[in-house]
Amino acid sequence: MSEMNKKRTRISLLAMAVASGTVLAGYAASAGTDAGATAGADATAIAGSAKVRTLPIEQYLPTPAEFAKLSQAGGQLQQKCMQGLGFASFQAPEQAPADPRETFTDLRYGTVDAAQAARSGYKPEFANSARTAKAGGASAAAADGPAPSGAVEPVLSDAEWLAMTGTTKDVGDTAKAKQAAPSQVQGKDLPPGGCIAESARTLTGGGEKLYADLAQDINGQSYKESLKDPRVTKVFASWSACMKGKGYSYKDPMQANDDPKFAVPTVSAEEIAVASADVACKNKTKLVDVWHAAEAEIQQKMIDAKANEMGPIKKAKQTALANVR
Repeated sequence: MSEMNKKRTRISLLAMAVASGTVLAGYAASAGTDAGATAGADATAIAGSAKVRTLPIEQYLPTPAEFAKLSQAGGQLQQKCMQGLGFASFQAPEQAPADPRETFTDLRYGTVDAAQAARSGYKPEFANSARTAKAGGASAAAADGPAPSGAVEPVLSDAEWLAMTGTTKDVGDTAKAKQAAPSQVQGKDLPPGGCIAESARTLTGGGEKLYADLAQDINGQSYKESLKDPRVTKVFASWSACMKGKGYSYKDPMQANDDPKFAVPTVSAEEIAVASADVACKNKTKLVDVWHAAEAEIQQKMIDAKANEMGPIKKAKQTALANVR
């Protein structure tokens, strides 16, 4: 997807998190605790046997609930900015509240809730259809980032686009395009980066990003690296043997989750049976505990290696949440 098209898909609520670059916002969840202390900890039990498992990167990326609040605040700021530039009728769309069952590690390690698997197989009730249909499956989607909010985004005129982004539709958001973009709209000076960047600066106290590229990259890369960790490959083999004993041949949980036969809107009896066996084998082999612990360790090392850059990212999130409160 081109830089411009990525931006077009996230022009309103999700866009408040950026200055004017692309956004691949990682799923976020429980925050407010020390990352090193909680990296391997399990928190409150949620639906069925599923548990909230925290990851170090959560200190740097907003949770679904936090993102909903920040999006709402950002939308209000964008609306005020746009109206100040002469777009009196501009209205930011309403932000749907976050589902309380959705967590940072939701679907990251596949289906983990026995009760949910028995009801809906690999199609959890709270999963956004855009995520589960995404190429690579639900687990990959959880590592790469969420789909944009379900809220209806406004169709912007060329002038509104310029006011919102500081760029024009035809040139996108490259550095050269920003320099070439008009500095005024309707005779009024544009804030740098348009109303999107202005709203983010207001929330963060000067920063222009909440979903920083580096934090997103670490979130995705740690997942990919975890798949190669010897501890993880070993537990995958144990899980695969367990599944074979139940009559199913899959090399790892992602292969089961992403079986093409389950890529249909309806849930079949076979899908429920496989998903239920999947969860049972995960529990028997302690697969999620092993996988999560390995990834948390990998992720923390990545964060530590970029400590100087990650500090301001964490501060921007904390400042934005404090400003919203």
